[in-house]
Amino acid sequence: MKTLILYDENCYLCKQSKKIIKSIDWFRVFQWESLQYYQQRVTLSEEDKKALEGEIHLQRPDGELLKGFYAIRYILLRCVLTSWLGLLAYLPYADRIGNPIYRFIARNRYRIFKNKCANGTCRIH
Repeated sequence: MKTLILYDENCYLCKQSKKIIKSIDWFRVFQWESLQYYQQRVTLSEEDKKALEGEIHLQRPDGELLKGFYAIRYILLRCVLTSWLGLLAYLPYADRIGNPIYRFIARNRYRIFKNKCANGTCRIH
């Protein structure tokens, strides 16, 4: 079973991240699914929908869910070219730096990349 990564298909940064990660996922350990499609096939509460829209979510093969910074470091560690970054992200207290940086970017991604959005999708966020 592969690791499932949920991403926002309306987000430029999310789509670019998917494109880059897919290109360095040499062992094809990740399976990608848009959160929009996921929400159609799985019944979710409004709270869960909002959480999915707020940051990247990942389901490991063992069923454990990771999100945000913790999902990113999991991904980094499993790609050969970025495994050294993943190792750094697992150092003690790395999440004290990584979490705030991730949250800032995730919270502001539509503003930061508003000129890159297709069909005005960034204006709705």
